[in-house]
Amino acid sequence: MARKQSTSKTRVLYVITRAEHGGAQSHILELLRASVGRYNVALATGESGFLTNEARILGIPVFLLTQLVVPLNPLKDLCALAQLSKVIREFQPSLIHAHSSKAGLLARIAARFHRVPCVFTAHGWAFSEGVSQLRKWIAMPLEWLAGRLGANIIVVSKFDYDLALHYGVADTSHMSAIANGIPDCLLRAHPERGGPPVIAMVARFNAQKDHRTLLRALSQVQAPFRLLLIGDGPLLEQSRAFVGQLGLTSRTEFLGDCASVRELLANTHLFALISRYEGLPISILEAMCAGLPIIATDTGGVSEAVRQGWNGLLVGRTNERTLRDALESLLDDPGLRASFGRHSRALFEKSFTVETMIGRTFEVYDHTLTSIYAHKPSPGYANSKLSQPSI
Repeated sequence: MARKQSTSKTRVLYVITRAEHGGAQSHILELLRASVGRYNVALATGESGFLTNEARILGIPVFLLTQLVVPLNPLKDLCALAQLSKVIREFQPSLIHAHSSKAGLLARIAARFHRVPCVFTAHGWAFSEGVSQLRKWIAMPLEWLAGRLGANIIVVSKFDYDLALHYGVADTSHMSAIANGIPDCLLRAHPERGGPPVIAMVARFNAQKDHRTLLRALSQVQAPFRLLLIGDGPLLEQSRAFVGQLGLTSRTEFLGDCASVRELLANTHLFALISRYEGLPISILEAMCAGLPIIATDTGGVSEAVRQGWNGLLVGRTNERTLRDALESLLDDPGLRASFGRHSRALFEKSFTVETMIGRTFEVYDHTLTSIYAHKPSPGYANSKLSQPSI
């Protein structure tokens, strides 16, 4: 009779390409924190940074895959695959959990070679709406291939679940939708309070985030405001220059990467996330946790957290005029900001807590390992269906 592997002996290897301060990295950090004491865990990533520093504080072994980089590079990718294979031989994981497109592909190849089950979390597909056509053409066949190598795929939104089915990347028996979740916080915003409203956007300055559309829209807003831009990235200096060109320098602050994001959000009136594509952004959940009204681009799974006219306003990609109108409506109406903020907090409590996310992710681990040892098909979406809360 097949016997389930003892949890105390289960070894889980987390793999991700970047260690920067981002949503996927924060997601993994919560899994690492919850895993300590339950599993033997290790982290493999392509660089040192926020995530590796936090893992070491937790006493978790870190393996640096120096050849693991974001851009496609056949030589480096083969070297990264060899490095990952070495880590697998050394750590001997019972299960691999990969995150991000490049790490997800290489980890599933290595896992299949070493006969180790691999779970992959897609934090937004590389072939989603808003991604460049070239990237879609490259990502689609690679994700289709990788989907046939791993044991289970976790998506963070119903949108990404449907998208994967539409393109045949995975089927319902090997895919689970588990919404992102974050720890609760006692700090609360007061979006109705007086003074010039403070708008915050927490996002890296890269091609995915659309700071320019937000800045252009704000340059047309007559109401008083202050803008806080939190994050770092390769397009930071271009954004600084653009702020100057638009005459917004006196009303805009660039705060860089901050360890005190939640304290900052508690002192703002309105949260904005303007993007070209998304999965289910952690930054929006942080704003909901603080009780903030939200303006966001209607892309990916964003509408599963921001309900139009309930806790925020959704705008189309690069739709500067609609964004300007949304900003003006909330900047001019403290009562509406307060109402949206209360609804954000209620929806967070119902659907996006870290406890729910971790519990359901660990269920996927258990189902995957049980299926491997019992030689049964691994249960997927039917066992972990993303709830659609109604408030």
